[in-house]
Amino acid sequence: MKFKKRTAFMIDFISDYINGEIERYFFDLDYSAYVIKHFPHMEREDALLADKFAFTIDSAYEDGSDLDLSDEEFKVKISNAFDEWLDK
Repeated sequence: MKFKKRTAFMIDFISDYINGEIERYFFDLDYSAYVIKHFPHMEREDALLADKFAFTIDSAYEDGSDLDLSDEEFKVKISNAFDEWLDK
């Protein structure tokens, strides 16, 4: 599936974290800023996919942060949400 610019950016960013190219500390630092910057554009690109992002990735991020999960548990939670978001 071909994704538009802002959605593709978030996919790449999250994939980099899941694949170990970004440490959790840096992922945490950038995540909220990227969502604030890119989410409104994602909604215009594909409203349903953006909604699904909110209910999968963003929900997993908030839950993982609130539960104070270990780095590995957090990565698994984000990875599972990523797969659900993109129907993998």
